[in-house]
Amino acid sequence: MLPAFFQAIGTDRYLSSEELRAAVGEHPQTWNGWSLYRTSFDGFCETRLDPQCHRLEHPARTAGQLESMRGEPVIVFGTGPSAFAALTTLARMRDRIRIFTSPRGAEVLAAHGLVPDLVIVEHRTALDAHHSARHLRDSRVDPLRLGPLVAAEWRTPRALIAGVPPDRLLVPDPLPTWGLWPATAVALAGQAGAARIGLLGIDLGTVLQPDPAFVPLARLLGLLSDLVAADTLDCGAAGSRKHGWTVESLGVMAAAGPLGRLKVHRMPAPSIDERISAMREMLGHVSPIVERTRDILALGLRARGGGTVKGLETMASEMLSWSADVEVRISLQEGLGLSFLPRLWRTGVDLSLGRSLWRPVVLAAHELVGQAQRLDALTKRAAA
Repeated sequence: MLPAFFQAIGTDRYLSSEELRAAVGEHPQTWNGWSLYRTSFDGFCETRLDPQCHRLEHPARTAGQLESMRGEPVIVFGTGPSAFAALTTLARMRDRIRIFTSPRGAEVLAAHGLVPDLVIVEHRTALDAHHSARHLRDSRVDPLRLGPLVAAEWRTPRALIAGVPPDRLLVPDPLPTWGLWPATAVALAGQAGAARIGLLGIDLGTVLQPDPAFVPLARLLGLLSDLVAADTLDCGAAGSRKHGWTVESLGVMAAAGPLGRLKVHRMPAPSIDERISAMREMLGHVSPIVERTRDILALGLRARGGGTVKGLETMASEMLSWSADVEVRISLQEGLGLSFLPRLWRTGVDLSLGRSLWRPVVLAAHELVGQAQRLDALTKRAAA
């Protein structure tokens, strides 16, 4: 099992390491995890942000988690150069290894007659999810239809998973994620007790030239290698080195004999009606804040236009103070899908900006009011 702090950090529900420790207790690696979160993820993974409210249309009927894979090997299959070089070997040992991948990875595998055990559908941002849905629309083959099991987070656009039969689709719960699917795949395998976890096609650059864009993922994989009980092996020898991942050939990953079907423990997922009801309840809870923010937005817009407005510092401080109420914080981040104000909670606002304070005030207030209006309209339309 992974320590509780790993999943807790990825939820973005904690604004300090002290708050985190009070919620989940102490662990020798907690500070390392928190430091990574602050330095490589800017203290905000955005894993619970659903500004498009895809959760109201998600077709999953069940949630669940993987059953024990004790003693089994898992390959996390990406689409880097090392994956293509090893496809023949992977095909030869297919019945003796688990394959976890992404929709793009499943597409590559399908083109070579291979089917993964688990396809993880996860996107860092709503824009990434939109691009994946467009890519699927333009593809000739839907690789998600072929996979025996598709694990799709609540933020997944319905169009991306509409073709997946209900008995093959589930929402992972719990979902130990920081928003980067290869690390999520490793975490899920580790949670289920896999004996060996290998990376293939998760190259993140080359040995001589690691790609700076993948530094957060590389560091997160390094942290996971210290947290999971499994042996962690990197089967993409030409890729960049990752802390804790021993470079090995793909052949050492295979189990002694064939593996059966991947099993999951399922539970009923909230129905669409239940999700809509929860959204309405959340909107009712934050309605006083929404109304107050309308006033703040009007004053901020007046200041932007050159009008005389007193108390911009007070308004900015008030919006920052909302983070002190954990229930309000979660409602605004996860319920409304806000990103700008939660970032200000983490970075703070320079109250000495004077008249220029209208900028952060207007940006934060505009997003809050706009999202509240949009989600209110969505719930009414969905209920009609």
